[in-house]
Amino acid sequence: MQDIYGFPDMDDVPSVLRNVLADDKARRAAQALTPEEAAAFANWTRVSAEAETRWLAELSGDDGLLGFEPPALPDSAWILHAMYEDLRRRPATPADADAEAGAGAGNGSAGDGDGDEGDETDWSVPPKPHWQRLRWSELAERVGDPVVEEGSYPDRYQLRSCRGKTHRSPDNVLWSTEGSLDWETWHQLLDVLIEYSPDGPDTRCLVHFCRNMFYYHVPTVLTGRLGDARDLYHHPDLMAYSPSNIWPEDRTWVTYTHFDLHGTKVAGPTPLIEALFNAPGLEALRLPWKP
Repeated sequence: MQDIYGFPDMDDVPSVLRNVLADDKARRAAQALTPEEAAAFANWTRVSAEAETRWLAELSGDDGLLGFEPPALPDSAWILHAMYEDLRRRPATPADADAEAGAGAGNGSAGDGDGDEGDETDWSVPPKPHWQRLRWSELAERVGDPVVEEGSYPDRYQLRSCRGKTHRSPDNVLWSTEGSLDWETWHQLLDVLIEYSPDGPDTRCLVHFCRNMFYYHVPTVLTGRLGDARDLYHHPDLMAYSPSNIWPEDRTWVTYTHFDLHGTKVAGPTPLIEALFNAPGLEALRLPWKP
């Protein structure tokens, strides 16, 4: 028996986290939904995470704590989460950034000095107009690094020549988001997935949010229309992350966003994968060591 917000029974939650969940459930029960939240809630139905992700667990050989990584089906590509650059600002050097961090200065923000920018992109908020898209390949060419080092995933340790010992981005760069698609990439990727799905926006799909996203460690799976996935960030159950996995009911493709990575893997038919490379708003690459 779930409450109206889809939270799990107390019996499904580790005992040490039950007080946390009880407080959260009470806060949610008193919350008045916005029209956007109400619409998102109505469009998605919570289903059994254990039943619906069993095939992904078998396919990936993983427990899904941070998301299920599929193999190529039969092809795959990694979509790099978008980053942006503020051309009005002169970037600090990595040494400057390290010195600032060592002195305890800074509040983790980046941008125009307004104090209203995070240091990463966001899946629910588009970048402000003064931020210009900076592709990983452009930054890699500037600093002489590979886009992704051989044997590695797209993670916080890439493009290290432009980042200091603390792995902070230059202060004029809004870095790609970790563990979640950003707003631009989320919408662009959905456009391609809709085009290459059997029923277009009406394709029935499932979305999985890994249990590491929630402090009560219970995974969440919702089912709905692929065309309604754009508004998932309004769903009142969800936190500030895009889904760990998305797949249609026929399982012809799967997306995978690892909780600790700055890229999303898409596994599926080669025409779909090629379309990702041809989409102007996406930055895609194949990683031969992570097919």
